[in-house]
Amino acid sequence: MSGIDLVKSNRSFRVLLVARAASHIGDGVALVALILYIQAEQNTGTAVGALLLAKALPRILGPVAGALADKVDGRTVMIVCDLGQAFVYGTIAIWLPPLPLLLALVAVTSILDTVFTPASRSAVTAIVDRPALPSANAWLGSTLNLQVAAGPLLGGVLVAAGGISGALAANSLTFFVSVLLLVRLPRLEVASDGDEPQGLVAETRAGLAFALRHRTARALVLTLFLGVAFGAIDNVALVFLAREELGAGPVGFGAVNAAFGVGMLIASVILIKWGGRMHPRNLFLLGWLLTGAGTIATGFAPTLVLAALVQALAGIGNAADNVASDTLVQQNVPRPMLGRVIGLISTAAYVGGGIAYAAGGPLLDATSPKFVFVLGGGLVLGVVVLAQRLLPPARELRT
Repeated sequence: MSGIDLVKSNRSFRVLLVARAASHIGDGVALVALILYIQAEQNTGTAVGALLLAKALPRILGPVAGALADKVDGRTVMIVCDLGQAFVYGTIAIWLPPLPLLLALVAVTSILDTVFTPASRSAVTAIVDRPALPSANAWLGSTLNLQVAAGPLLGGVLVAAGGISGALAANSLTFFVSVLLLVRLPRLEVASDGDEPQGLVAETRAGLAFALRHRTARALVLTLFLGVAFGAIDNVALVFLAREELGAGPVGFGAVNAAFGVGMLIASVILIKWGGRMHPRNLFLLGWLLTGAGTIATGFAPTLVLAALVQALAGIGNAADNVASDTLVQQNVPRPMLGRVIGLISTAAYVGGGIAYAAGGPLLDATSPKFVFVLGGGLVLGVVVLAQRLLPPARELRT
């Protein structure tokens, strides 16, 4: 089945896809609005890093969220989480609280999204046939890519036209749209491994033990943790590179930020049609290689246009390794453990991001945006070598 046929013929997948697109685009708008707000109010890399850290730290709850996804109807989990995010972002839009309270509210939205993630990714295996998983992951990856591509650009325009509150209110609305779509999904049955149900803590511990024993899961956890820890430090530096060194305004910053997402969208289009032709292991390695190279090149870019072009290259790599890692997990991890492994892998990536944001602000304040990009990209290339050694050979992996 082609990627287009999957969307046409599978109503449940189509509903999930559109719901994810709506809320992802809104999140992209909100992130740019919050970064611009904090940069204008605080004007330090440390403050921007604190915002990104507030979004990343709650992801350590991923294994617990995954255990919940393995025990509870996924549709209910997704609906409750999106309703919660709609309420919190609406509160921020009306109040625009001082930095400490703002960071706390952002952390709450991140907790809700952490719970949502394994439920939504596990749902894919329940509503999509196994051979169509690469295309399904590419489609869903494209909704995240819209967050990075259309979200920042739209966010810059909305901030310029209607202010911070208007942009955040728009994000709140997208979560209500997502809920209206998700209620149309069927109930998603909980998979069973035949054992007696245990408490959430015991289920979480069992998931962690399984991931440590499972070679593919263990390799993905470690490489994603290190890759994001090294690569995400450029997120702190991008607003300063664009605005202070390349002379961009809010729309220009939104555009160069969006270029990364445009690259991700380009990759998604390619992978929707041809993603099944490359083994996901090889796609994973290629993705990290492109991400590292694009990040280094951004540090050397002399103009905003060139910075946008090489950010697009990095985005192509990021989309490729996202689709590859999701597919590797879904094809090689038993369904009863799937939510917990997805949660742990998500946690590894976001903890890596938290370290990057915590270190990125002081590093940026002590050096320069260009230095941060070159250092981060170089370290990502080292992760490619590590991943090559840790992942099982392609012939040993299920497809």
